[in-house]
Amino acid sequence: MNRRIIIIIAVLTGLAAAWWAYGRYQAQVAEQQAAAEAAAQAEADDLGRIIWASGQLEPVLWAGLSLPASGNVSNIYVNEGEWVTAGQLLLEQENAIWASQVAVAEAAVAEATAMLDQLSAGATAAQLAAAEAEVAAATANVALAAGQMLEVQAAIDMARAQVNMAQQQYSELASHPTEAELTAAKARVAVAQAGVEQAQAAYNLVRSDPAIAARPESMTLRQMTAQLEAAQAEAVFATQGPTAQQLAVAASQINIARTQLSAAESRAPGAEAAVRAVLAQQARAQAALDSLRAGATAEEIAIARARIQSTEAALASAQAQLRQSQLVAPFAGQVGAINVRTGELATPGQFLVLLGDTRAMHVKTTDLRETDVTRLAVGMPVEITFDALPGRLFAGKIIEIAPVSTAERGSTNYTVQIEIDELDPSLRWGMTAFVNIHTPN
Repeated sequence: MNRRIIIIIAVLTGLAAAWWAYGRYQAQVAEQQAAAEAAAQAEADDLGRIIWASGQLEPVLWAGLSLPASGNVSNIYVNEGEWVTAGQLLLEQENAIWASQVAVAEAAVAEATAMLDQLSAGATAAQLAAAEAEVAAATANVALAAGQMLEVQAAIDMARAQVNMAQQQYSELASHPTEAELTAAKARVAVAQAGVEQAQAAYNLVRSDPAIAARPESMTLRQMTAQLEAAQAEAVFATQGPTAQQLAVAASQINIARTQLSAAESRAPGAEAAVRAVLAQQARAQAALDSLRAGATAEEIAIARARIQSTEAALASAQAQLRQSQLVAPFAGQVGAINVRTGELATPGQFLVLLGDTRAMHVKTTDLRETDVTRLAVGMPVEITFDALPGRLFAGKIIEIAPVSTAERGSTNYTVQIEIDELDPSLRWGMTAFVNIHTPN
């Protein structure tokens, strides 16, 4: 009996212990479940305060560079990945004409500057000597030109005299026979005829003499007969006057003389012009010498300075034209991409070079929804991860929230810029970033 009671008591005790243990287990399970539910709720609450977005890593300062005018690319002076300084020439179009205009303008500035320096410094001994030599040479040229002009005038006078002589000879030839010449010729024939008749009469008186041929009467008759023939021949010549051939020859002499006169007179304008030219040259040389001796005036200095300003303005204009064909770095940075090759046509607005200062980069979101942007504020902490560096978590903060939305693929998004506290050197421009933004609610 006692043993049964003991067994019952033991069983009851075991049942009581088991029940207590079960109750304790249930309480622990309930506690664990409540804790898990609380943790899940806390995690859910935390997740509700986190905003997820993706973006890209880019330099704080970057630009896509283009040229304002169309033209073929002639030279590319940089490579992708190369670091450049502000103002460095990156590439240029064909610009030989503009480059030559710059060279001409630079030469004009140098010339104007040298002229001002020369005016300000005054004439040197060498310049004075050279100017005096110019005056002496010009004076000698004046004397030479004057002598040549006198020679031309002498030739004209001689040619005119030849014309007058030829005209006089022609007139003299054409004026024959005159009435007096005709009368004289007839008179000489009549005298000769009378002489012959008288000699014939004397001859007739002694013609019977056997020695008649030796008598003086025979000689006298022959002489008178010859004089008559000569007088008759002269009369014939005087009556006929000059022939057409003789007149033509005389006229040709007049034409020749006139041609020579025209040739001589044609040299006169050139000789006169030469005299005027050398006189002007002498005057300029003398004026230059006087100017050197007197020194530059205030007006000349002012004109020289104005000339410098004018040439400098022309140079600036030419350089501006040249710069239209040159792409230069607006700031120091790294060449990210070159989107053109030598010889290709570059058009206005075409991004030729992508340049950015990759020493300072930030993350710029690309898909932040408009429903989330209202919960953000500048300065909020951000956690950033990159596919390129798995397992690495970077801390950052919001530094800028775009005031205007961007529409992409039918979704309205806002851009947020995030500054990274410590940027890993292995991160590159354009890498994809994922950001977790912790909001207070």
